[in-house]
Amino acid sequence: MASPRLECIDIGSDYCPCYLAELNECIVCSQLQGKKFCDCNWKGVCVFQEFVWAKWKAKAKRDTIVSNIIDKQKINENLFILTLSVPNKMARDLNEPGSYVFLRNELSPSFFDTPMSIMYADEINGFVKVAIQINGPKTSLINLSEKRVCIRGPYWNGLFGHKYIKGLKNSKCLVILRGIAQAPGVIVINKLYRNNNKITVIIDKGKTGQFFISQYLDQLNLNIITTDILSAEGQEILKNAIADNDLKLIYSGGSDEQHLNILNYMDLYNNEAYLAVSNNNTICCGEGICGSCEVQIDGQKVRSCKVQFDAKRAIERRILYA
Repeated sequence: MASPRLECIDIGSDYCPCYLAELNECIVCSQLQGKKFCDCNWKGVCVFQEFVWAKWKAKAKRDTIVSNIIDKQKINENLFILTLSVPNKMARDLNEPGSYVFLRNELSPSFFDTPMSIMYADEINGFVKVAIQINGPKTSLINLSEKRVCIRGPYWNGLFGHKYIKGLKNSKCLVILRGIAQAPGVIVINKLYRNNNKITVIIDKGKTGQFFISQYLDQLNLNIITTDILSAEGQEILKNAIADNDLKLIYSGGSDEQHLNILNYMDLYNNEAYLAVSNNNTICCGEGICGSCEVQIDGQKVRSCKVQFDAKRAIERRILYA
């Protein structure tokens, strides 16, 4: 049985072809996998031809830049929001659902890089906002940064289900956000809102203890419900919201257990809606090289920092729910 075709998040971007093409491990191009024929399903500019034009090298690489800290907002003892200056093009590239960057303290070595989701991007004024929860040495050192941090990006595979979020218009959506996963939910909600969708948002403060994205949603016409979704009341709210058969899309931002909980309700009450979820796999390099993000689907190794795959299939096979 042939392996399913994989969708690479970087294809067609400034960073395609990438390092994997040099190693004959391109995710999409059969000729850059060592085969002698074209067997891809990509409808854009030929990846192999791009590789030839780039003189058989990766087209571009994501450089690490030093970013000035414009503002640092302390939410509580374990949560803060950084406003960081970036080039306008980077801000534009990061104003997409699932966008993230690697951050580290300016004085730390490169292995302190840690992936952080983008909460807000302003391409006109050239800045981005990231919400950071302190839970280890990397985030603790970022918290000690006063003037500058090192930033590497842009990256886009912070969620599975890009095509549903970008393509859905004039429909009814449900967005469920818990804890620090509220942060990347802002761009998801804004994208759905710009496409004239009617959106219900369920917010669970989680371990952050704060509904810290409220100021970014105030100007939008949303139905916002705040609850503890792990409680009996929260589960009832969640179940009733999912059971709305007019829903076309459900987005889950939170833990793998939350994804599975939502999928179980979808199986019972609403099996027709699309499902998109936050990517909770371990991401180390973001380039598909190190293998820390690899999962297996139908016996095929998948680099989840670069590959888009069906969230339902992944959860059902306990790929996300490890």
